[in-house]
Amino acid sequence: MKTKKKILLYAVNALVLILIGICFLRIHSYSNILSSQQAASYWKGDSEERFAQVSCFFPVNNLANIDLINTFRKTIGSKLVDAGMEPKKEEEGEYWTDCYSATDSLTVKGDRNSSEVTAIGVGGDFFLFHPYVLLSGSYINEDDLMEDRVVLDYELAWKLFGGTALEGMTVTIDGKPYYVAGVVRRETDKFSDKAYKGEPVMFMSYTALTALKENTGINCYEIAMPDHISKFAKSFVQESFKTAKGVVVENSTRYNFTSIFKMFEDFGDRSIADTGVSYPYWENAARISEVYIARLYVFILLLLIFPLICLILLAARLIKFIIAKLKILKFKVWDAWDDRYAREAAWKERRKQKQSLKKQNHTVSGGRITAWKERCVQKRRARNLKTHERKQKQETLPEIKVSKQKKKALPRKKNSNQAVSVQTEDPLEKELIPDIESIVREIMEEMGNPDNK
Repeated sequence: MKTKKKILLYAVNALVLILIGICFLRIHSYSNILSSQQAASYWKGDSEERFAQVSCFFPVNNLANIDLINTFRKTIGSKLVDAGMEPKKEEEGEYWTDCYSATDSLTVKGDRNSSEVTAIGVGGDFFLFHPYVLLSGSYINEDDLMEDRVVLDYELAWKLFGGTALEGMTVTIDGKPYYVAGVVRRETDKFSDKAYKGEPVMFMSYTALTALKENTGINCYEIAMPDHISKFAKSFVQESFKTAKGVVVENSTRYNFTSIFKMFEDFGDRSIADTGVSYPYWENAARISEVYIARLYVFILLLLIFPLICLILLAARLIKFIIAKLKILKFKVWDAWDDRYAREAAWKERRKQKQSLKKQNHTVSGGRITAWKERCVQKRRARNLKTHERKQKQETLPEIKVSKQKKKALPRKKNSNQAVSVQTEDPLEKELIPDIESIVREIMEEMGNPDNK
């Protein structure tokens, strides 16, 4: 039963982790789906420097004009030099690039039909910040000598001409001809589709648009520039357009977790449109993508609750296990500490025993030596006594032999009936013979037992 529960627990956690991985992949996809938010990486290229893309959106009642943009452009170079960058030569170009745009409504006529369009007057490097797919022709640029060229989107091209290969064709706006430079396809992602539900779009130079609509002001300014210090570019733009009360957004970091978390903090203010800014559709698409990413982060946090609870329980069990092991280790340390003193006491006791044993052995060995010396002295004395006795016996032996010879020389009576009583034995001889035998036996015993010496 426990094994089944463990398997189920592991399976649920694995499923949760898989879902979290899918959510992160989706967040990465949403962060890169809008090409209008990638200008910093486009402009950076292979450079090792850090670049930032910053956008400023002006309120409807306080739109910017070309003079404000040109004044700001003049301060960019000096500001970058003050930040520690070396000024570039004229042939090397600038460290930064920018664009601006204004939006108004126009009526455009073509060969087949006419249509109300959303005219976007652009300046600077607009199509770097908004790299629409070019179906035919080319883009327009601020450096173009003629300002009578326009770019149509796919829907308007089909509506006016019934095709997309329109380079060199003309459209009429308020009775004036404008040449078609190219046809583009706008973003087709779900965020842009949600953000833009209006009329077909036509792009033309800002100067040409103001010639048709004099009161059209710039509502969006975008710049890609070095950002050596974090938030340097955003702070610079905010300070420069402070009087215009523009809303400044750093596009290159808008999908970071910290930016999304800050969006939750400012959720109430974000919901209230009190800035008077009418955002272009690409900014609205980016704001929608932020909401989708924030929703995914919320879903991830909800999914993390279950593994987090499991982790807390596991950590609690691990802490209990560690505490139990530490207690056991504590007792072992105490025992080892006590054993240390016990071993030291036992070592001292053994040392004392060895010392006393040595003393005893020394005393015993000294006693043994003394006893051995005494035995040797006694044996030596015994040998000397025996030697003295032997010499005395040897001195008495000739006398005994002489007496024996004299007895042999005495004549015997031939009378067999008469027993001649001859005294052939001497009492001294009887005593000497056993003594000699005992002396010989002792000598043999001493020669056979060398340890007794």
